[in-house]
Amino acid sequence: MRSDISRMFALMAGLLAAAVSLGGISGCGDRTVQINFVPTHARITPHIVRKSDHWFVSNRIAIVNISGLIMDSRDSSLLHNGHNPVSDLQQTLDTIAHDSRVKAVILRLNTPGGTVTASDMMYRSLLAFKKKTHLPVIASMMDVCASGGFYVSCAADYQMAYPTTITGSIGVIVQLFNFHRALHYLGISAPVFVSGPNKDTGSPFHRMTPGNKKIIQGFVRQFYARFKALVEKTHPHVPHADWPMLTDGRPLTGIDAVKYHLINSLGGLNAAIALAKKMADIHHANVVLYGRSSAGHGSIYARTPLSPPRMQTNMVNINLGGAAAVMEHPYFLYMWRQ
Repeated sequence: MRSDISRMFALMAGLLAAAVSLGGISGCGDRTVQINFVPTHARITPHIVRKSDHWFVSNRIAIVNISGLIMDSRDSSLLHNGHNPVSDLQQTLDTIAHDSRVKAVILRLNTPGGTVTASDMMYRSLLAFKKKTHLPVIASMMDVCASGGFYVSCAADYQMAYPTTITGSIGVIVQLFNFHRALHYLGISAPVFVSGPNKDTGSPFHRMTPGNKKIIQGFVRQFYARFKALVEKTHPHVPHADWPMLTDGRPLTGIDAVKYHLINSLGGLNAAIALAKKMADIHHANVVLYGRSSAGHGSIYARTPLSPPRMQTNMVNINLGGAAAVMEHPYFLYMWRQ
């Protein structure tokens, strides 16, 4: 076994050396070596993770994972060709919509949020799914369901969290970097030719003017107003006097979210399953987890998603995952940044 592992790493080292050599010969620096040991195009399929204790039960409660950074892009590394979370959700909902045995859906959310547009895309996908299927949808919040994650959960008919869940964080953030002073100090120039004074708004290589700042802040206000209006519309029981505090960007525990009527109740995944049966008006059902067929599914907690994206190093390129992507471009984010 040890010799097999040694041969595998020797093969990887050889491939890496060849890739680096070829990169040097060709003069092209934008190259990535990717070795995949698992199927990268596994279909989304249902897996029974809790079988009903009654015979001849065909009813199903579907569990759908929404985890990690919400972005309309793939999160890949050296040994894994990742999947697009927006696409995964849409594919999963399409699969469920064609299964008449599914009577209710539980969204298992563990996410700090993500980009403004991707969060809205997921929200709209869920609304369209509900309109098409008329199935009850319950949001079950895990460790973190903040900002864009909370935005997505607003499409559910019922929001439930653990007492220790971190949720809320209603607001918008965009992180910009500016290096023009450092470049000047190093004697490096970065000339740019633009068609108008605001064409390079947000560029890290040039000083941001008051006009540039006004444009960026205008975007933030617009996206914030959209988020706030959506939450107010879907949470009619929140006292008007509490809205300024609840929408100032602060994160809340599940306990406080219930206190301020920002979610419906406290409860874990088992409570969500029991509620799903009640809302679907059924007594017995198999609990089915929808995911890529290459993954194992041993229980309702199988493949419990990770909340923040993890840093990855892939020996040729440094890949910080979704977290780095938000530094490469000025993304507007519904995200709780720790």
